[in-house]
Amino acid sequence: MPNVIFLKVDVDELETVAKEWEVEAMPTFLFLKEGNVVDKIVGAKREELVQKTEKHATA
Repeated sequence: MPNVIFLKVDVDELETVAKEWEVEAMPTFLFLKEGNVVDKIVGAKREELVQKTEKHATA
């Protein structure tokens, strides 16, 4: 798999970050390119996470 970086944020501790990125449920995965959100997954959807990670890592 191409290089990807995953970050885990404690939204209880960093509420402003959750609000800024519109995170309303856990888990939420945001796909960023050049600081812009290009995709989002809400919920633990392993297959969708793999698919979108591969898609955006190679784009």
